[in-house]
Amino acid sequence: MIRKPAIIVSLFAALAAGAAVYPIDSCRSARNWVFIDGAEFGGARGGVAEAPGGLALKYDFTGGGAYVGIRPAFPLPDLPEYRITVAADRESSVNYRLTDANGRTFQGVPVTVRPGGDTVLTVSAAGPWSGAWGGREGVSAFTPPAAGLWLTVGKPGAAPFGGMLLVKSLAGVSDTPPEKSLAGKPFRESAIGWSLAGEWLPQYEGAELKLAAVPGENAVPAQLTLVEPRAGRDAATRFRLDPKDGERVLRWKPAFPYGVNPRSVTRIRFRLEAENGSAAEFASSIAGREAASRPDAPENGRGIRSARTGTCVHFNYAPKPEGPFAGWYPRARLLDEIAACGYKYIRDGLSAEERPEGGWKLREHDAETLRAARERGLELIAVIDMSADEPLDRFLERLAAIVRGSRGYVNVYELGNEPHNFGQWRQTFRHNGRDGSWNGYESDGTVSEWVRKHVEYTNAGADLIKKIAPDKTVIGLGSNTPTNFHALNLGVSPQLDGVVDHPYTYSLPSEKVPFGWNLAERDGIRVGDAENTFAGLIGSYREQFRKTGKMRTVWITEFGFTGFWFDGKNETGLYAGFTEEAQAVYLVRRFIEGLALPVAVSCQYDFLDDYGSGEHDAESNFGLLRADYSRKPAFYAVRRMNMLLHNAQPDPAAKVKVTAAPLHRSAQRGELIRDWDKQSIAAENGVRAYAFSDPAAPRERMLAVWSMQPYGREFNNRAVTLEIGGWERFAGLPAAVDLITGDSFGIPFEVKDGRLRIEDLPLKEHPLLITFRE
Repeated sequence: MIRKPAIIVSLFAALAAGAAVYPIDSCRSARNWVFIDGAEFGGARGGVAEAPGGLALKYDFTGGGAYVGIRPAFPLPDLPEYRITVAADRESSVNYRLTDANGRTFQGVPVTVRPGGDTVLTVSAAGPWSGAWGGREGVSAFTPPAAGLWLTVGKPGAAPFGGMLLVKSLAGVSDTPPEKSLAGKPFRESAIGWSLAGEWLPQYEGAELKLAAVPGENAVPAQLTLVEPRAGRDAATRFRLDPKDGERVLRWKPAFPYGVNPRSVTRIRFRLEAENGSAAEFASSIAGREAASRPDAPENGRGIRSARTGTCVHFNYAPKPEGPFAGWYPRARLLDEIAACGYKYIRDGLSAEERPEGGWKLREHDAETLRAARERGLELIAVIDMSADEPLDRFLERLAAIVRGSRGYVNVYELGNEPHNFGQWRQTFRHNGRDGSWNGYESDGTVSEWVRKHVEYTNAGADLIKKIAPDKTVIGLGSNTPTNFHALNLGVSPQLDGVVDHPYTYSLPSEKVPFGWNLAERDGIRVGDAENTFAGLIGSYREQFRKTGKMRTVWITEFGFTGFWFDGKNETGLYAGFTEEAQAVYLVRRFIEGLALPVAVSCQYDFLDDYGSGEHDAESNFGLLRADYSRKPAFYAVRRMNMLLHNAQPDPAAKVKVTAAPLHRSAQRGELIRDWDKQSIAAENGVRAYAFSDPAAPRERMLAVWSMQPYGREFNNRAVTLEIGGWERFAGLPAAVDLITGDSFGIPFEVKDGRLRIEDLPLKEHPLLITFRE
């Protein structure tokens, strides 16, 4: 039975005219409401507490008093009417007060609420009012918006003088849908003997979860934990489930301490833990109306049309399902996965075969790869093998055949691959009876002969490609950085558009490289910077290009992090085995730096674990997929990054400043490696913050920020304060996404002195992407 006193006639008239009722608060959390004891009359006692079905407003006038009440602790939305549903355990006199924009309080007309059913009260800005006081005296009309709402219960006219009013919901009437109402799909999960059925109920701000927990025959006592992600400590709410209680219906509402953002997707995590040790986890997402324009939890990257990220593949080595690269044979399946990850570039070799009648032609297996990649919107960086034992004229004949056979599908040609490792260059062009130096610099202070010969082949190849296909991009050199610098000093053809580098960190975090000023004596040339940073390395390339007469581009066609397990047999090896989560973190951090710096394209090595994911082999564990084609955490992190940043470009208008980044003394990191070719390499304890814009989203700006410390997770976080100038108009509620976990949440934020300011942001080694909007 629902009682409808005359006071709510205006509500139903509004509904008939097309307005709708939207929940503002489900009245399930007492922390959202403040108890009022009517202290001006003295003697009343009571309180507000959570109860089945709502909030219990308890009262006791035995000692005197005239009324008690409650008011919302949260700001009211600006609406013409508010709807309150109540139920009473005895006949009660209920009233309301509404405070307007002038600070004047308007008193309503009392309503008698009787037990036995729900009563719906409507508090209308139009009244009727029985009195008013405070604020601007003498004003008889309510001035919106509403600044406060009270619900009161008066002293009963006869004993007993105590009782309880159950406040079941607060809703608002509006002609337009609320911007900050969130929606989610219903779900049903079964685990450890329990069946959980959830339904998200949109609120005026946010959403409320109605969750039915039903025990099965084998159910045992369990704890259900609901986790709302936060910038710092996640908010966890726990419920005790016991089969003896039968079915339980739980109501829960995320708090959103920094406001409900209609552009954000919030993933709520659920964990069910039984006392016998069994556990299960699942998640459910709620999203705002505008969230689809920038998804925080992407499902697929195939819709991406342009990007500056890619991955290395080995289809060239797997024309048959046999041999060490047999895992690459299911080409279509892997290309689908690459497209789903949001990559736009793949890097693979192209081979030519000799015709029976003489001459060369592109191998048909490679032509099939080109066609299959094109069908999926993927761009191939074509690597053309260069060997020191192949005469130059024969190399050029083979090169010409490959280019002519592929130019309809290929826009970027890469000449050779790591000549310091492959192609027999060092072994063919020796120095003083020994193989040439790996870094192109000999002990007698001369540049290695093999570097000179490789430049000769590179120049001839670049000139030929431009003659056949002048519109194509030609990149090459492909040695380590100091060798490339030596090659540039020797004189490189202007037809070479870009220089290839493979700046692996080996065992260092993503921002570091084992090259820098401290290694100039070893390399015979100064590259990078004094801190051994990747950013410094790219900056030094720009300076070297200026010195050598042509502003080329830098192409990172290989970098990566391997996840092998150390077997104790090579303590001084180049690589250290990273955890799968560290691999994900470092890949994303390096990719983002590539997007922020003048790097044409960055390609991760490689998409699939080679050689069957050998446990102790570094070369077998670089993939985003394991050898059984299962996805590693890095797949999801890179896909998320590609979805959100694929069209991003550095925003020079943003003036980003890290104004504070304190670290507890125990969290400071020092030496990473004591002896890297007799030099020490130190850790970075700073913060990276890069600003981006997206031409496809002119009303948005993005900030990527993270702590540069080595990934460890020993400590929770550091507190960072940032200021951004030039983005004053992008002062809408920011949406932050942890690019590793996919969690999305609000952050502390203000506009101060014309600058966006984020103060004491709890920051981890995970890269955080913060999106601002007008």
